[in-house]
Amino acid sequence: MRLTWRDAMATLFVGAAVVVFGLWRSDTAMTEMSTRAMAVVVFALGWLGCTSDAKRMSGVYAPGGDDRMPTAYAVLMSLLGVAALVAGVWAIVAASETMLAILTGTMVVLWLGTTVRHAVTEMPLPRVTGPTAHTA
Repeated sequence: MRLTWRDAMATLFVGAAVVVFGLWRSDTAMTEMSTRAMAVVVFALGWLGCTSDAKRMSGVYAPGGDDRMPTAYAVLMSLLGVAALVAGVWAIVAASETMLAILTGTMVVLWLGTTVRHAVTEMPLPRVTGPTAHTA
């Protein structure tokens, strides 16, 4: 089990998106915001959640990366990511509440999938490249 502060940051961003969307949708707060403006806010929070672990992801997707995920998981999460991107763009362009709800839902599923994966898998130690103090 290896959750990091980056997982906490992603949780914060996704949680904020869910709360903001929920308050807006229930007409509890931010009632003056348009669907398009709310879509921009939720999309931005989701994007920030994704970038919170960008350094680790560069190791996963780089050629010869250390932390390869199972192919089925990678395909599923990639499809969900595409669905979130399409829903987000559609929500912004068309001011669609339905697409905004789909964006928010896919963000939660993506966050849940990655957080569970990080919690139950053991991450390998990073590879040291280049000369070190122990080389002769």
